[in-house]
Amino acid sequence: MLASRKFSTPRYSRKKSVEYAQGAGPVIPLAIAEEQQISLIEGIGKARQGGAVPSKIPGRYHRNGTEEKIRGAVYTPPRVAASLTRWAVRSRVDKVLDPSCGEGVFLSAARTRLADLGARKPECLGVDIDSEAAAQSGAICADFFRWIGIASKFDAIIGNPPFVRSHLFPEDSRALAFDEMAKMGLRGSRLMSTWAPFLALCCKTLGEQGRLAMVIPEELLAVGYAEGLRKYLLNRFRRVIVCFPAEGIFPEVQQAVILLLCDNDSSGKSGLLTMEYSSLEEGDFEAVNPAAPWEWNGKWTHLFLSPWDRRRVVEWWLQSDWQPFYSYGRVEVGIVTGDNSFFILNREEARRFDGKHLVPIVTSAKDLRGIKFGADDFKRVLRESRPAFLINLAESKGRLSASERSYLELGEREQIPERYKCRVREPWYAVPSVWAPDGLLLRQAGEMPRLVHLTKKCTATDTIHRVTWRSPKLGRRHSVSFMNTWTLMAGELMGRSYGGGVLELMPSEANRLPMPGPSQALDEAFDAVDERVRSRNFHDAVSIVDDLVMPCWMSKEDRSAAGGILSKLISRRKVRSAAQVDVVGH
Repeated sequence: MLASRKFSTPRYSRKKSVEYAQGAGPVIPLAIAEEQQISLIEGIGKARQGGAVPSKIPGRYHRNGTEEKIRGAVYTPPRVAASLTRWAVRSRVDKVLDPSCGEGVFLSAARTRLADLGARKPECLGVDIDSEAAAQSGAICADFFRWIGIASKFDAIIGNPPFVRSHLFPEDSRALAFDEMAKMGLRGSRLMSTWAPFLALCCKTLGEQGRLAMVIPEELLAVGYAEGLRKYLLNRFRRVIVCFPAEGIFPEVQQAVILLLCDNDSSGKSGLLTMEYSSLEEGDFEAVNPAAPWEWNGKWTHLFLSPWDRRRVVEWWLQSDWQPFYSYGRVEVGIVTGDNSFFILNREEARRFDGKHLVPIVTSAKDLRGIKFGADDFKRVLRESRPAFLINLAESKGRLSASERSYLELGEREQIPERYKCRVREPWYAVPSVWAPDGLLLRQAGEMPRLVHLTKKCTATDTIHRVTWRSPKLGRRHSVSFMNTWTLMAGELMGRSYGGGVLELMPSEANRLPMPGPSQALDEAFDAVDERVRSRNFHDAVSIVDDLVMPCWMSKEDRSAAGGILSKLISRRKVRSAAQVDVVGH
């Protein structure tokens, strides 16, 4: 029996994450719960690749990629290193550090710059964990996170820290990095790639009047785990300048990057600023534009917009009286089974189970064609032999049928109970959090995210978010209203770009999206919008909804401009992320 989820009223303040009452237990901020959930998901992924998650990393790093990938070793073009170094190094007596020097392109640029300034014995120090790279560049061979404990202050810190994903981050290095971050008042996260603690600790070892100039993954602007780091940068420095490199500058780096320049220069504009790459390369260092963070968005994704577009969005936001998603309902993660291939079956595989132990489930966005998922849609999933039924067992084995016990024994032979999520629950086969939502929200979307109204009672895996409404009878209207320019634009700015140009929205982000009121006219437009979405005519679907919900104070020109901004944001993530890979390095 699949029970429905009762809506619980959220508690919210501007200073805290959205929180919800969870029965009589302690209230967990959604962002923290979400991070725990992601950790579980990552653990499951590791378990599925190699059985139980190892307690220690084999060798110095995981050996599941090239040596360059393991070290995050992709190197910076000399012209970029020279431009950043010219900005950062101002005096012949400056002490310069590259904390992850690799083959030494930044060290070479620094020595040239210091020589041009008249230095006879340039003070340039490099550190790298790779012995061959350190020997080639004349650097210290050391783990930066260990070496930082004895480091002195520097006048300029330049470089391109290694971008190694969290699952490849060595545990001993991670512990050292997080300990140092804690001393700075920064909270480490196991979701962090290596570039984040590198950047934080470089700020620590930089002199008060020093300059930092680094190549940093564009993730800094958008990922949730960097929110504290973004705030720290603005508190630590008078000027934080973000420069987007020109297209083609990093031909070997497929992960989008930014150039980050920070200092405490007392002259000129202050705060969060932007600079054109041409200005950096030509030495026009004062050509910066203010880009203050938005109060309603903890991310810096507004930097993806032109100054003119940023001003328009701010004006619209201040005039809008739309309510955040959490005023109408709640977005939560889907079910984490521990092993989808074992616990989720197609129709034929499910025949061995008692019907009362099977729960209809949606496992993929490809099964959600429109803004409605009903009986006919579920029948199509069955006809295509797609995974469709979750095994929902909470009883002891003795109360199960012979065929069900046989299936569990098969799982035990395949060591399913040893997998991450399974081994921490009793019994191992009892999947938790099985309840029926009112709707579904795509966690990842290629073209546009969609809010799907459920007329077929089912649940969903963690690839799709589950939605409960304060008033379930208004679910149809909410599903239609979501397909408007303003909500979709906010999604682009509050979410993050995932590999292949996909937009990812986590629950803490989705719950803050602005939503129009559920007017009756939306009910009448439901079928038309559903048909347009199923035929992938998203532009027409959005146009229908915009005509019903966009504020009357928005002129025709405003609506056209808003549509243009949405189109540019979608196009940008597709172009910039189409060839995204896991590593950016030195």
